[in-house]
Amino acid sequence: MLPVSHLVSRALLAPVFVVGGVNQMRGARLLAPVVAKALAEHGIASPLSAEDLVRLNGFGMLTAGSAMALGVLPRTSALTLAGLLVPTTIVGQAFWKTDDPAKRAQKVSGAMSNLGILGGLLLVARHGGR
Repeated sequence: MLPVSHLVSRALLAPVFVVGGVNQMRGARLLAPVVAKALAEHGIASPLSAEDLVRLNGFGMLTAGSAMALGVLPRTSALTLAGLLVPTTIVGQAFWKTDDPAKRAQKVSGAMSNLGILGGLLLVARHGGR
């Protein structure tokens, strides 16, 4: 039988991605310029538009977050979310590019929060299915 702590852990992590995924899909037009700039800075060409990439990332977060919450392939779902969270954090919380101290502090905080969430996902990936 699966320990209650595993169920609770998945239930607490999942909403971050379900809500975040919905918000990304809804706000793709607003987030697209940030993604387009990051792609250009790193010389990454994509057959998809930046807006479509944001929507796809949001859909992945919504889907994998929902699956993890429901216990459907929780380890795979957690690893998928970890893979989606890394580029999202690099692009969305690029504190090293921010000169304004207040904005920089906010982005550092966001990056640290995402690292904590990543740690939780890695624990689910290791122990969440049993």
